[in-house]
Amino acid sequence: MEYLHVLSRPMVINHDHDIIWTEAYMDSVLFNTQAQSMLLMTTVAMPVFSKKNETRSHGILLGVVGSDVPLRELMKLAPRYKLGVHGYAFLNTNNGYILSHPDLRPLYKEGKKLRPKPNYNSVDLSEVEWEDTEETLRTAMVKGETGTFSMDVRASVEKGGHGEYIFTGNVSIEEGLHDLMQPDLTLADEWTYCETDIDPQHRKFSQLMAVVRYLRGEEPELECDEELLQTVLFDAVVTAPMEAYWTALSLDEAGIEEGVEAAFLGTRAGLMRLTRYVGTEKRVVKKFLTSSDKENLFTMDHFPLWYRRAAEHPPGSFLYYIPNPESRDGKGVVATTAVTVTIDDKMAIAAAEGKLWPLTLGDYEESPVSKQ
Repeated sequence: MEYLHVLSRPMVINHDHDIIWTEAYMDSVLFNTQAQSMLLMTTVAMPVFSKKNETRSHGILLGVVGSDVPLRELMKLAPRYKLGVHGYAFLNTNNGYILSHPDLRPLYKEGKKLRPKPNYNSVDLSEVEWEDTEETLRTAMVKGETGTFSMDVRASVEKGGHGEYIFTGNVSIEEGLHDLMQPDLTLADEWTYCETDIDPQHRKFSQLMAVVRYLRGEEPELECDEELLQTVLFDAVVTAPMEAYWTALSLDEAGIEEGVEAAFLGTRAGLMRLTRYVGTEKRVVKKFLTSSDKENLFTMDHFPLWYRRAAEHPPGSFLYYIPNPESRDGKGVVATTAVTVTIDDKMAIAAAEGKLWPLTLGDYEESPVSKQ
């Protein structure tokens, strides 16, 4: 400990020190109480020096202060809507070890239990990323140009130009609020439209509730993403006619295609509209688009699977696939397509929409897939 005080003196005198972020680790308490996505933590720490004028030249180290941070909270700093359909964010240390990455799978199954892999906190960037021929990121790490801790954003652009343009628009708050309150509309609750963790009184709000209360002026102290709110309001107004259209179809016996269980639409802002044509007791595919069906919802890590697949195909084409094929729940077929806007030969994907049919072995020959 005596050496620490000696070594710290130059940093104290020059007011120059590093903020240290540790490699990812499993929290033993969270491991037993929380979902897998909440397991990984990092610790941020920095030295505390004496700032008294009479002792400043002595360089006195008082101690160290630190805080444990769930990596999930850090990932919120990279807004999902800005990364695009196929973009993603990852965190890494200056040594190239992964803190968080979509392809980092720190747990494995041992029987029915989940256990951490022996080297989960020392996975190198090269093990989860394609080779960087120019070694840009690696060179920056070696030279220290990324700092002790860095947040890197990697976004992919398809050869067809997908992701090159985005579609935005403006509407009044009054228009948007009216259409945000429709029963078929939800917002991605894992996205941060408004910061609800700062004030304990706001933690009971869902993201949709927080947005509505902020726009009404009932919670002006909320910190909200103005750009995202503008996009959400526009999407709510533009997609509002879908509810009336779906309702009209449900009232017309000849309007709904035989066997359709649900119709849905999602936009780049995480807004989703969903209508069910059958009640809970009559559904064959019970888990699709429910809170447990993370793969087909807007989450912090990804856009819904049906949105991503629609975006990968030419505008106007329909893609069919079976969601959750390994699930014991009833299987279904999803038909999805992208909604695009083209202005002056510039095409942007504004949304994706689709329908769900139940699929059983008995009616496979008459399923939408075989008909197409």
